[in-house]
This record gives sequence, C-alpha cells and structure tokens, in this order.
Amino acid sequence: MLKYIVLLGCLWWPWILFAQTDTVADNKILQEVVVTATRNEQLRQKVPIAVTVINKEQIRSMGAMHLDQVLAEQTGLFITSNHGTGVQMQGLEAEYTLILLDGEPLIGRTAGTLDLSRIVVSNIERIEIIKGPVSSLYGSDALAGVINIITSNKATRGRTNATVRYGSNNTWQLDAGTQATYEEGSFSVNGNYFSTKGYSIGDATTPSVFPYHAVTGQTRWEHNWNGKWQSILSGRYFDQRAAAYFDNGGKRVLDNTKESDANAALVLRYKPVEAWTHQLRLYYSRYATDEKMEYQDDKQLYDASFFTQYYLKPEYQFDWMMNKTNTLTAGVGYIRESLEATRYDEKMAFNSGYVFVQENWHPGEAWSILVGARFDTHNQYPGQVSPKASVSYKINDYLKVLGSVGRGYRAPDFRQLYLHFNNAAVGYSVVGTRLAADVIRQMQAAGEIKNIGYDLDKLSTLNAESSWSYNAGLQSTPWKKGQANVNFFLNKVSNLIDTRAIAQKTNDFSVYSYVNVNRITTYGAEVEINQAIQKNWQVAGGYQYLMAIDDELLKKVKRDEVFTVDEDTHQTRVLTRREYFGLFNRSHHAANLKIRYTNALWGLDANLRVIYRSKYGFVDENGNNVPDRKSEFAAGYATVNFAVAKRFLDNRIRLQVTADNLFNYTDAAHIPTLPGRVFTAAVTYSFAHAK
Repeated sequence: MLKYIVLLGCLWWPWILFAQTDTVADNKILQEVVVTATRNEQLRQKVPIAVTVINKEQIRSMGAMHLDQVLAEQTGLFITSNHGTGVQMQGLEAEYTLILLDGEPLIGRTAGTLDLSRIVVSNIERIEIIKGPVSSLYGSDALAGVINIITSNKATRGRTNATVRYGSNNTWQLDAGTQATYEEGSFSVNGNYFSTKGYSIGDATTPSVFPYHAVTGQTRWEHNWNGKWQSILSGRYFDQRAAAYFDNGGKRVLDNTKESDANAALVLRYKPVEAWTHQLRLYYSRYATDEKMEYQDDKQLYDASFFTQYYLKPEYQFDWMMNKTNTLTAGVGYIRESLEATRYDEKMAFNSGYVFVQENWHPGEAWSILVGARFDTHNQYPGQVSPKASVSYKINDYLKVLGSVGRGYRAPDFRQLYLHFNNAAVGYSVVGTRLAADVIRQMQAAGEIKNIGYDLDKLSTLNAESSWSYNAGLQSTPWKKGQANVNFFLNKVSNLIDTRAIAQKTNDFSVYSYVNVNRITTYGAEVEINQAIQKNWQVAGGYQYLMAIDDELLKKVKRDEVFTVDEDTHQTRVLTRREYFGLFNRSHHAANLKIRYTNALWGLDANLRVIYRSKYGFVDENGNNVPDRKSEFAAGYATVNFAVAKRFLDNRIRLQVTADNLFNYTDAAHIPTLPGRVFTAAVTYSFAHAK
C-alpha cells in the first residue's frame, strides 16, 4: 500500500506547485447545493465531506436507462450481480450501502442486495454519493456509504417531455413526464415503460437474462402555503413481470414472477423565523414479490412463494442556525418494519427508534467542522451509537484538505433472525438464529439430526455488524478549468454475519444458520481528475486501488496454516503471504476515462467512456477460502461505451444513438449481466411551458 501512496503523492504535488485558478469556471461547482451529507441544504464547498454529484445532464449524455448503468461508470463503485445488481463501495458489499430516494430508504433487498435495475433514471435530477459510514445520520445499512437519488428540482418554469427508445435484444423504453409550476409551487408526474426480450451469452442453452417488462410511475406536489409553511407530497409505484423457465427431470418448468414496489412521502416544513426550521416527515413503503412455478405440459404446480415487506417511518427534524458560523441539527424518529413470506412461520415485525444530533461549525473562513452522533434502539438487538467527525481546511484558493472518522453499523435482517427454509429438492435447511435452537431440537426429537456442531444456546444472540472508517483526502483546482481530488480510506469491520453449518442431518445434508465471526479490513486510494479543454472538450478520469482482507484468514496465512496445490508440481504446499489476494469479488485496480465533446451552436453532444476492472477472485475450488488458482479468478476486462446526440428545432427534438460495450466483451461464466454489444436509438420531444 505504501508504494501506491508514494506514487500518488509524486503525481499530486507537481500539479499543486504549478497551480493556477479560474474562479469563473469553478463558480458553478462552488455554488452547488447538496443535502445528503448534512440532511439539509449546504453549499458543497462548505461541507467537510467529499460528495460525488452526478447531475441530470451527465445521466442524459450517457443514454442510461437504469441506475446500475450510471453507477457502473463512477470511480470506486463496482456493480455486483448477486440476487440482482447491487453496488460495492470501498470494498464493502452491496448490503452495506444505503440507497435513498429523495432522502428516504428504498426497501426490498434480496440476500442484502437492493436491485438497482428497478430504478429508472429519466426523472432523476441528480445523484449524491457519500463514501464511508453515514450511520450518524441514517442508521443501519449506511456502513459503507449512502447513495441518494434526488428527483426534485426548483424549476421556475414548467416543462413537458416524451422519449421513445429502441435497442438491441428488442428492448423498448417509453418515457413521458411533465412539470407544471405556479406562483406557490409545482406539480410533476412521470411515467416509464420498459420491455426487453432478454439475451443469451456464448453457448448458453437457456437465456442469461429472460424477458421481462416493467412500469414505473412517480408524482410530486410542492406547495408554499405562506411565508412559513411548505408541504411536499410524493409517491412512486413500480411493477415488474418476468417469465423464465428451467428443466426438471426432463420436464420444463415455467417460472413467472411479479414484483412491485410502492412508496409515499409527506413532508411538512415550518419556518417561524429565519434561524429555525421544523420538519416533519412521514414515509411509507411496501415491497412484494409473488412467484409461481408450474410444469409446462400439464400445468401442475411445482412451487409457489410470496414475500411482502412493509416500512413505516415518522420523523421530526429541527435545524437551528445559531449564528453565522454554527448550525445545529437534531431529530427523532420511529421505524416499524413488518414482513410476511412463505419462508417465515408467521408475520414478523421490527420496531426501532432513534435520535440524532449534528453540529456544523465554521470557526473561520478556511475551516469547516461537522460533528454528530445517532443512537438507535431496537426490539431485536442491543442499541447502537454511531458517532462521526469530519473536518476540512482550505489551505488556499486552490487546495483543501479533508478528513473524517466515523462508526457505521448494519443490523441483522429478518432473514438472519427468523428465516425457516427447508429445501426439499436438495435436502438442506436454513434457519434464523431466533428459531435455530428450537427447530433443531424438534428435528432431533424426530430423529432427523445426526450430530450438532455448534452450541445452540449461543445462537440466539446475533449482534449488529459494525465498522470504524477513516477517510483523508485533498481537493484542488491545480490548473485552469481543471479539478483533481484524491482520497485515502480505511475500513475495519467487525462482527460480520456469516452463514455456518450448525448441524448435520441424517440425510448427510446440513442445517445452516448465522453467526458473528469474521473481521475484515479494506483500504485503498482513489484519484479523480477533470479537465476542460478550450470550450468544447472535457476529459475526466478516475482510478482506485483497493485491498480487502479477511483478518483472521490472513493471520493463518502468516502462520503457515493455509495450504494450496501448486499448479506446476500438483503438490500440496503452504500458501505464501504474497499469494494471498484478498476477499473474493474485489479487484485491486479499477479505472475510467471519459472524453466528451459539446457544441451548443451545433446542438451536438458526443462522449466516449472506457471502464476498466482488473481480475478478481470468483470461486473457491480447493476449499482454502482464498482465490489462488488461475481458474478461480475472473479475468480483468475493459468496456467502451459511446453516445452521440443532436438537437433540432430550438432544442425541442433530441436524437441520441448509443453503443455500449462497443468491442463486444462477454464472460458468460462470471458476468452474466454483461451482454455483448448493445445499440440503442432514442428520440425525445420536449418544450418549456409558457410563463
């Protein structure tokens, strides 16, 4: 790691020595307002936390249709494909990143992953990303970071638009939206229909992705009742239908799945004086799946399952601008989560409450300090305290230093506490910790258990996963119309929840449950550079170095207790420290390069994006929990994406053509969600309303 830090330092400081500023070019970014880092509107330059902002114009320029396509091109983010497309941040898996929609959490995770392909991007105004724990403000699941999808904008003039897009694999997207403004507020509605026939990679006999279609609708009404009261009422509905099949005993089984996601939010703001803001938020969400499998020839039922999750959260927040340098934010809330599903014996419910407080202090023009903490209490596990402190210092007009330390946590979910699943076809069982002891004793009484390998009395206690995270970085404008940022990070995670075999059945299959076992460490560095060249060209690039370690396993490697089979001699030998690669599904190196050309006079926007990821461990073939054989790795690869758009008729009509994965890279064994070359063509008609 030291050599990479030294290398980055050598690259960085020559830029600083020859730095020059261009305040006109940077003014737009300096005046940009962000909300995720502090839970209230703050100028981005005043926030002592690095916030990545992806605006609407960037998203539109890419020609992206879903959120996973946008995030896949960001420095330090990896898209994973375990039970849907999730996002890995700073080497921590998808379950540790909180996904927000207008500041409220999206629910409906499968095995910890919230499928990002459920979220269309056509009505997104911007995306704010914070890397590192934000549990001090948002509680559980924000251990790795937060991604906040913001759909609102403060337009003073209404606009209507409609888009038709067609692409490879017989993919259609129809999108339309309108926003009407009036003196006291605005009203918007947006609808999206997406359909694809799926695709197959390589020599697959069945599709890698089966056909599906989805509908998304979203609406928002903002109204200023007087100079003191404001209300925001919003809602979203998503519905997806998928049709798949598989063969069982020579007979084809049809698998039809329905998935829906609905949420509604009400926000009331009261500002009696300039220094005080009271905010009451009420949020409700429901996520459901319904799956039915039946034989194709005789329509006999093979299997059926359902899953329904509810989430209710009232919250009160108070912001007090004590003076020009101090702002105090405090809040209290309650969360009610409930679940009904085929694999649970009865309806499950979680109840939790929380309080948080934060101080935003600017002791001088150069300093910005953010200190806060949150306490969460829960009816299923011990209370959690999540503190965080961040500080930034502006050395001069072109260089700022940032640092932060914080604790994050992730609570055990319904699955880990109350799941009760017996796989009759294969023979194994999975039981949540709250039920494990009773279920195994019942199976033992029925003569179904051969031996027990874990103390059943210890299973009932499952602690929340927690981490301490450290981030330090530099933000600068070291040359004219250019920006460069670097960030070093370290995450130490403890009480990781792992799946373990706790008993063996008489059929020689296992009963699995969940225990706190592992400790992991992730560390690395990120560099991002953005440079405008003249008035038409822009070049941006990013690089991440990442190391992710299982602490206990690494200790065994150092003690010569981990073995491998030599690929040349085929003899068993000790695994050396240099051969320890780290955790699976983590690449040591990743980079991106983006070149964009815009010409307002011609109405032209073209861009080329190159995304690279080095090799990563994929499977453990020899049982030593380390990717160490060539066959255990997924090869490194690069994809090239291209998009070009042209505007006509006073910018009312926009034509766009995209080519993703231009050189047709595929890896059916490791990346089934990466299709080959994909072309799309879209036409958008939009117009501004009369004032």
